[in-house]
Amino acid sequence: MNRQFLKSSKVKNKLRKGGTCFGTMLRVLKSPQSFALCASVEWDFVILDTEHNDFDLESLGTFSVLAKYEDLSMFVRVPDKLYHQLAQILDIGAEGIVLPRVNTSGEVRQIIQSTKYAPWGKRGVSISNTVTRFRDFEQKEYTKWANDELLNIIQIESEEGVNNIRELVSIKGVDAVMIGPADLSQDMGISGEITHAKAEEAYMEIIEACNEYGVAPGIHFADMDLVQKWVKKGMRFITYSYDSKFIKDGFNNAISKLRGFTN
Repeated sequence: MNRQFLKSSKVKNKLRKGGTCFGTMLRVLKSPQSFALCASVEWDFVILDTEHNDFDLESLGTFSVLAKYEDLSMFVRVPDKLYHQLAQILDIGAEGIVLPRVNTSGEVRQIIQSTKYAPWGKRGVSISNTVTRFRDFEQKEYTKWANDELLNIIQIESEEGVNNIRELVSIKGVDAVMIGPADLSQDMGISGEITHAKAEEAYMEIIEACNEYGVAPGIHFADMDLVQKWVKKGMRFITYSYDSKFIKDGFNNAISKLRGFTN
C-alpha cells in the first residue's frame, strides 16, 4: 500500500510529545497562494475560518489539495457542530476541525460520532481522492489513518464550557482546546476584557484540566505579549492573529514611516 501518500499530522505528533504549535488564521485571503506563503515561513498550522467568513467548499477543496504537498497542517473552523458540516469538511481534505461554542459532554460525543469512523464513531465512509492524492487504499487502512491522524479542536467560549471543562476533555477524541477569549469575556459579562482576573482564572482552569487528561490547551490571541505570557503558563496550541490584521499592521507601519519622510 502507498501509506506514504497519507499525510501524517505534524501538529498531532508535536502535541503528543508535549510540544507547542503555532498557527494563524486566514479570513479574507482566498487564494491558495496564501497557504503556500504561510508554509514558507514555517507556521505549524493554518485555520481557514468558515464560522465568520465566506470560504466556499470549492476554495476549501483547493486549499486541501495544496496542503497535502506542504509541511503545514490545514484546519477548518466550521460554523456549527452539525454532522454534514464536519464529515464533509474532512472528506474535502481538512486535517482537523475547530469546533466553536462547545459546552457539554453531549456535544463532544456527537462531534466524535461525526468525525471518527467505526468502531470509534459513525462517520460515513468515503475515501477522499484529495486526502489520498488519488492513490488506492483499502477501507480499513484509510479509516484507521483518519481516526489516528485527524484532529478535533474544541473551542471554549462560555462559562458553561469552563465549568464543564474536565468532563469535555476527558472524552477520547478531543485533541486540543482553543479558547475564544472574545466570546468568553462577553459571556462572562466582561466583554473585551480578555486580561480580566475572571477570564485569566478560567484560562488557568482550562490549562489544568487539559494537562490532567492529555489534551493540548490553547488560545487565540492577536497580542504577542499575551502569547508569551500564556505559553509560559502552559498553553501549547497557539493561534496568533489573522491575515487581515497582519496586512493592516504592515500597511499602518509603512504609511506611518512614509509620511514621516515629508516632515
